Amino acid sequence: MTMPLTVNAPVDSNAAPFLAVEHLTVAFGDTATAVKAVDDVSLTISRGEILALVGESGCGKSTLGYSLLGIVPPPGKATEGSIRFKGRDVVRLSKHEFDTMRGRDISMVFQGAMNAFNPVLTIGAQVEHILDAHPEVYPQRAEGRAYFNHLLHLVQLQPDRIWRSFESQLSGGMKQRVAIAVALLLKPELVILDEPTTALDVLNQRLVIDVLKDLHAELGTTVLFVTHDLAVVAELATRVAVMYAGKLVETGTVDEIFTRGGRRHPYVAALIDAIPSVLKSGLTVRPIGGSVPSLADPPPGCRFAPRCRLAEPECHVTEPPLLGDRHGHRVACHVINRSLEGLSQ
Repeated sequence: MTMPLTVNAPVDSNAAPFLAVEHLTVAFGDTATAVKAVDDVSLTISRGEILALVGESGCGKSTLGYSLLGIVPPPGKATEGSIRFKGRDVVRLSKHEFDTMRGRDISMVFQGAMNAFNPVLTIGAQVEHILDAHPEVYPQRAEGRAYFNHLLHLVQLQPDRIWRSFESQLSGGMKQRVAIAVALLLKPELVILDEPTTALDVLNQRLVIDVLKDLHAELGTTVLFVTHDLAVVAELATRVAVMYAGKLVETGTVDEIFTRGGRRHPYVAALIDAIPSVLKSGLTVRPIGGSVPSLADPPPGCRFAPRCRLAEPECHVTEPPLLGDRHGHRVACHVINRSLEGLSQ
């Protein structure tokens, strides 16, 4: 079993990336009129960390997650760049190679996880089907059943009840936790969580967050956490990558993005300003004016410029590069980066 890890613990920045997305573009449609849902995005994930991928709806974060498993719905496809998982470019895998990898090396809990189960089969029967399909993971069936029971205990569920239950007999929070346990059944090294708390009430959101913390501490699994909930990100993630209109605009540690408040992309600053506080009475929440641009016809220059309070003429003409400081904190903003020296791509 992997040694326990502490959530929000620093990750060795000198280690080779466990997952490296390099200049990835995912487009939908014909070449001439293609809509780029993910546009020239590069990021890395180190083994054992929780990277939160943040952004408004439609920014491309889920599409990026689907790309890691080769399940971008047609006519979408990766048109440029690479995704290197443990040194292997998964963009160029065959269908058979993807089928072998899914669930075993990389697994995913989908945004609609509460509707992901077959309603006419018990949860136990569906788990048995998974074990049937992967005898290489559990040559002895009893070992797989025992491990699933262990996972159910970790997500605070009773195995005896879950094995014999149909999905209609479980609450939304229970189904979400069962989906997480199923995603971990084949012991994947990377798990993608796509908005795992969105459809839950506050109490179940709290429970799922606590479960994810416990699972990470117990198993040390690497996690890509896709969400728009900044409060969850601040509590759960190790590092954060922020997307806007298909582009990556900032990456850094939770402390760099949420706490220090120094070098921060105007979009990220606006997102944080838009969060109401229960600690400061009378605080005025400042909404972000305007709307997200259409990916079919994005504006020139910085895509956030039409909504940005700091925008200058250059911002509407030239796209800003994503520049990092010596700590690896990267920001794509002409105004923010102009005053600093020694930045690099």
